[in-house]
Amino acid sequence: MSQGTERYTIQSIDKALDLIELLAEHGSLSLIELTELLGQPKSSTYRIVLTLEQRGFISRSEEDGKYCLGYKQLLITRNLLERNNMRSAAYQEMKKLSEQYGDTVNLGVLIGSEVMYVDIIESTHALRMTDSIGSRSPFHATAMGKAIAAHLPEQQVQRLIQQFGMAKLTPHTITTVERFMAELEQVRSDGYALDDQEIVEGARCIAAPLFGMFGGVKGAISLSGPMHRYDADAIPRMAERIQHAAAEISKKMGFVPSPPVPSSPS
Repeated sequence: MSQGTERYTIQSIDKALDLIELLAEHGSLSLIELTELLGQPKSSTYRIVLTLEQRGFISRSEEDGKYCLGYKQLLITRNLLERNNMRSAAYQEMKKLSEQYGDTVNLGVLIGSEVMYVDIIESTHALRMTDSIGSRSPFHATAMGKAIAAHLPEQQVQRLIQQFGMAKLTPHTITTVERFMAELEQVRSDGYALDDQEIVEGARCIAAPLFGMFGGVKGAISLSGPMHRYDADAIPRMAERIQHAAAEISKKMGFVPSPPVPSSPS
């Protein structure tokens, strides 16, 4: 905390929030343990505990007398999750991509073997690629489908292919399991997926996956347009921007990325 903001801090509220964070970290703690961890007098800790207990933020176990988080945390979490659904979480980042590139921005989820478009901001260009909200496309031929599939269990992807096949939509559509699995490996390595004229000739699409609170892939965001705006030089720069947008959306949906593993000294 900076010195400029510290002087506006209310110490008792700050300590109450510290107490809640301690219980979230440790599960349950006694009054003495809380007092020691907070580094303040027992009487001060007790007043905070009593207030939080009365408001439902913490509760006391009748078995061992220790305190844990209360029902109010669940209510707050539920309301947060309901507000932060994928469309609302994605809107601002989709708008930024649309304003930056002018091309169609898509938000999609996997339904069976198809990607369903749950939100779209249409291109401002005369020559554009677009679908309608609620429409669906085969997952094996779309950038969003590949971005999602790359983070599903391999057995699940194999089952989808066996059940629904891999229809050839253009001369560029991937239609073999071996090549598709290699493509998904490349997606995991690059962090983004590319639809290179695989569903519409003359069009390309770049997508990045979206992750939820518990780490699972929940959907994808993509940018699509005609090939002349998506040449080999432009794709890496655009992909980096889309990945950043996906990371911001995932964060709003509660995803916390794993910290990078420190490299061992040589």
